[in-house]
Amino acid sequence: MQVFELIGNTPTLRVENIWLKLEFMNPTGSHKDRIAYYMIEEAKNKGLKKGRYVIEYTSGNTGISVTWLSKLMGYKPLILLPENIVEEKRALIKALGGEIRIVKEGEDGHLLAEKLAEELKGVYLHQTENLANFRAHYETTAPELFSQVKNIDCFVMGAGTGGTIYGIGKYLKARNEKIKVVLLVPKGSQLQEEFFEKREKDMELLEGFSYHSYSKLLKKAIDENIIDEIRVVSAEEAIKGTKMLMSYGILGGFTAGANFYQAKKMEKNCRNIATIVADSIIRYPSRMELIQQI
Repeated sequence: MQVFELIGNTPTLRVENIWLKLEFMNPTGSHKDRIAYYMIEEAKNKGLKKGRYVIEYTSGNTGISVTWLSKLMGYKPLILLPENIVEEKRALIKALGGEIRIVKEGEDGHLLAEKLAEELKGVYLHQTENLANFRAHYETTAPELFSQVKNIDCFVMGAGTGGTIYGIGKYLKARNEKIKVVLLVPKGSQLQEEFFEKREKDMELLEGFSYHSYSKLLKKAIDENIIDEIRVVSAEEAIKGTKMLMSYGILGGFTAGANFYQAKKMEKNCRNIATIVADSIIRYPSRMELIQQI
């Protein structure tokens, strides 16, 4: 067995009426291992040669997964990160052997990644538009979840790149069109403004949920009527949800907390709610004090 064969087949745990798929049990600690493997494999199959650069613009977790897999598979990882990403993620990417470029406020990270890929003769994975992102969840995460949880009637997930909710949501809808799929967007994000025509102030805590305009994959999920409802989730709700998870012994990160908090609010109308614990709070030691303040 090779180490990347440990990706996927994560367990699902029930907490009252909510089923939690524990994706932090993937090798690098997040569900992004799945999409990194799919995207790099696709690039390899399209002719990417060993020793070439694999480039990604990311809020962190995808960068960690891409760095880990790229090094294992003989490529050079180059990760572009926004300025506000927690230091722990930067440190882990460096420790795994990745190069980092910081994208300053006002810079277009996608354009920079495309330019670097051309200059370095590498590949820009572009997770927000890459259908391999969608396929990773449609072909692996979703079938696992569907086999683990009988009679799902609601699925809730944060926006992020759109790949997770598009892949899982489409798979679930194909099996039962009555399953309700709920999309979460962060309070204070551009997504909130685009969907609700207002943008409230809030702490940018939910790095993995995306504070930017919605992606190609998310647009496809909306255009294909995969999304039934869109809700706004605040940083305070995410922290409360994270603390609630900890009371059950589940060390989920803040995006998991946001998913769980909103899932709890849906219990009156849903009997079997499924969601994802994308990563672990252990990844965010510098933000642990936020939990103690609630």
